Amino acid sequence: MLYTGHTHCASCGAKWIQNRITMRQVGMDFSDMYLGLDTKFAHTFKDLFTKPGQVINGYINGRRGYYMDAIRYLLLVIFASGIYIFIVRSSGSLDEYMAEFGKQLSASGDNSADPKVLESQKRMSDFMMDYTSVLTLLTIPLLALVGRITFWGKRYFNYTEHIVFYLYTYAHITLATIPISILLLLISPEAFTYWSLASFPIMFVYNAYSYKQCFRLDWQTTILRSLISIIVLIASVILLFLVVVLLAFLTAIIADKLGFDVKGFFANHFGT
Repeated sequence: MLYTGHTHCASCGAKWIQNRITMRQVGMDFSDMYLGLDTKFAHTFKDLFTKPGQVINGYINGRRGYYMDAIRYLLLVIFASGIYIFIVRSSGSLDEYMAEFGKQLSASGDNSADPKVLESQKRMSDFMMDYTSVLTLLTIPLLALVGRITFWGKRYFNYTEHIVFYLYTYAHITLATIPISILLLLISPEAFTYWSLASFPIMFVYNAYSYKQCFRLDWQTTILRSLISIIVLIASVILLFLVVVLLAFLTAIIADKLGFDVKGFFANHFGT
């Protein structure tokens, strides 16, 4: 046998396993990869706080032995997000808070407490939770495009490298904020709603900090590029919104011509 007396492949270093896979072996592999203090996950999670440029540039430049790769890190975060959404829905704390908040607005005469408005907001929230993974996968290419336009030039990342950048940063901020979000949800749903809003500026600041490290920028350049990225992002979102509305309008016209109940579809899904 080629591997007799050896535990790892001499060419690639992969562990040689002769026995069939068992749940115990799967558990040990998971523990070795994620649960120890000296694992790729631990190194990646810790250094993305203090040295994001080293992690991201290392992956882009081919040094991938010490840290988790970007795709695997994002998949881990998608799995964690699924657990987070399950906790949010099963606890019922957020629904109770929103119902009580709606009653308070109604008592004050606020039109936003209209049952149709509240129902529409709940549907939107449920949609966001149901398609979190899809929305994440769609958001990252958009952010990468904004980053490519903001940092235009050969000395900066190309589009694919910007995708790698956001795979790491988007996943990391999400993973870092999930435990805090769950804790606040269980303690104070009101604080949870404010924290959810704060996560966006936190992610923006972290991205700016990560870009500063990746490109070795000074603070003035970092701030200027960050302001440019806001303008580019707003313009991109507006353009994307117009394209989506146009496509939806054309699709509705075609569907109506083909005999589909377009009005019934919108009434059932959007309450209009």
